[in-house]
Amino acid sequence: MKKISVTWTIALVISLMFILGNAGSVFAFPARGDLQNTGNFPIKELPKGIFSWKLETGSKITGAPVVDSGTIYVGNHNGEVYAISLNSGEVKWKYQCDGSILGPVSTDDKKVYVGTFAGNVYALDKKSGIFIWNAKVDGPVMSGTFVFGDTVYVGCNEGSFYALNSQNGGYKWQFQAYRGFQSIPAIAEGFVFVGSFGGRFHALDPKSGSERWGGNTEGAMKGAPLYVDGKVYYITDNGYVRAVKLKGVVPLWHKYIGAPLGSSPAYVRGTLYIGGQDGKLYAVSADKGDVVWSYEVGSPINSSPVYAGGVLFFGSNDGYFYAIDSNSGDLLWKYEADSDIVADPSLGEGAVVFATMRGTLYVIK
Repeated sequence: MKKISVTWTIALVISLMFILGNAGSVFAFPARGDLQNTGNFPIKELPKGIFSWKLETGSKITGAPVVDSGTIYVGNHNGEVYAISLNSGEVKWKYQCDGSILGPVSTDDKKVYVGTFAGNVYALDKKSGIFIWNAKVDGPVMSGTFVFGDTVYVGCNEGSFYALNSQNGGYKWQFQAYRGFQSIPAIAEGFVFVGSFGGRFHALDPKSGSERWGGNTEGAMKGAPLYVDGKVYYITDNGYVRAVKLKGVVPLWHKYIGAPLGSSPAYVRGTLYIGGQDGKLYAVSADKGDVVWSYEVGSPINSSPVYAGGVLFFGSNDGYFYAIDSNSGDLLWKYEADSDIVADPSLGEGAVVFATMRGTLYVIK
């Protein structure tokens, strides 16, 4: 059995402190499970592949649903934000925004934050859905929103990355890149890590927004960066994965995986898991970048894997949702949905939540 490093344990504790404190509930998770985007969800009871309920919203869903205190928050391409009971599927409230919602929403103890294709960021009351504030940004919001402490981070397709005051929507700073942002950032070690569609990785100062270091890549970055154990990992759409040691900013390895990559990576005990456009989920050694195994579904995997209790969960463009063993890559169960699944899934206690391009939200227990 591999030992978990002290650094990784500290990072996990920090994320859990955020989940328990800042978000106000033991079941409040960011879109990728924690602040470092590891894809890990610390639930005790795993879903077993049994259909619980579904909700048809009537429009495409491409942003990950977020589970917070027994409520699911999700937006669709009609610009509607839903708050839905995880247990029953009852719609608690719905709010109409001014444009399509392409990425995940985010929550803290009082608000839901939403970015739209029309270039607005909204803050809504988490319990009632009542409008609190909105802030205008300089282009379509493709990345979704990401909240930490009193700051909401949001990336735009026109090349700007913003830090907004979560209390009133005021602008803290704006960083300008060559091209736009289509993924959420990771927060770790006093940095905001984010990749741009223009092919550059940025490590930003959270107070000023200045780039403290960065690096050019071979291609666009849609997948979210990942931090763990003193290292940051990031991927490009055309199939490359990079690992950088944060102390001293030392490049560790740089590998072509074998196919264009469609998802954000997940990390579990020394292994990265990444979905490919060739229809394979890749297990990649985090130490060297070697492919350990791959599981083929036959259609592109844009839905980023999430992890809990030895199981990886993800969807595919073939319309199936998969649960596979993280060690062996063996299929545990799969469920047929009504359309392509490109949004990242989310986990709640005893349940997995995913959505389709037909706009249907599913809960499997």
